[in-house]
Amino acid sequence: MDWKTVVEELPAAVVIVNWKGEVVYVNKILLERSGLSFEEATKNPQKYFIPEDYPKLSERVLKTFLERIKNPDPAPIIRSLGADGRRFWLEVRTRFAEIEGKPYCLITYTDVSERIRLQRRIEELNEHLRFLNSMLRHDILNVFTRIYPLIEMLEEEFNPEILKKVKIAVESGIELVRKMKELESAVEVELRSYRLKEVIGEVASGYGIKAVVEGDAAVMANEGIYNVFGNLIANAIKHGRATEVRAVISSDGEIEVLFEDNGVGIPSEIADRLFMNRTTTSGSGLGLFIVKKLMESYGGSIELIEPQKARFLLKFRKALDMDAYKEKSQVLETSS
Repeated sequence: MDWKTVVEELPAAVVIVNWKGEVVYVNKILLERSGLSFEEATKNPQKYFIPEDYPKLSERVLKTFLERIKNPDPAPIIRSLGADGRRFWLEVRTRFAEIEGKPYCLITYTDVSERIRLQRRIEELNEHLRFLNSMLRHDILNVFTRIYPLIEMLEEEFNPEILKKVKIAVESGIELVRKMKELESAVEVELRSYRLKEVIGEVASGYGIKAVVEGDAAVMANEGIYNVFGNLIANAIKHGRATEVRAVISSDGEIEVLFEDNGVGIPSEIADRLFMNRTTTSGSGLGLFIVKKLMESYGGSIELIEPQKARFLLKFRKALDMDAYKEKSQVLETSS
């Protein structure tokens, strides 16, 4: 059995480079997983790597030749592009070898995209848990701290005004728990397709406010999308005294939604900190912070572009065929 037979059966992608830096061999696993032809993989390989990552590979290969390294650690992780534009995170290992008396560098690539995705997901979940823990320790504790002395006063003498304060405090605690429940939507992994016009219309109807929606598009989201527009509409009614909301949906490239109301607008002094975590014992400072977190979890964004009209710009990812989405969701974006 010759070495080529062995390499062809390896479960990892293998490339062999000569001392001139020329790719002289790639195994079938690399071609199958990347979707490249042999000519594409050998003639101009650097075009299939993210430009800022390719020097890591070049330096590793050069070092392997100069130092005749057999298995250098730690193995670098670089980003690569498949023939169809899909992105992969690859763990790279190199090894110096002499084949028929000539020096070569053997390179193995292991696809670690799923591992990286899960690591990033764990980091997001840990951040989310730290935030929820902070809310539980601080904000909900404050609610009970407010209620306890009021109950003591009621034990001494019944007073309708004190009872009213207890009721308000309990309601604020319930509101905080509801907001925390909304925030849980930001960590739901499974996304599916939602029609924006239908979502906005349904939410507006629930609040009893007129909604004018131009255009439509399908976006990737979860049930939290109802909280996105629910918070925007609730704020328009409560703080802006609006009687109508308007949404203009465009789907040229990424999907954008211009969302505004006919209320009094947003004061300039709070516009800059609108999406910050401003928790209060009533939970009122959490709404748009949650909206921002939800939009980020969908791979989108939200910004206030005109405070005087309470005009927001929301950007969403287009809904994909679910098989294609599941495939692409395993690969991190270049900016990660």
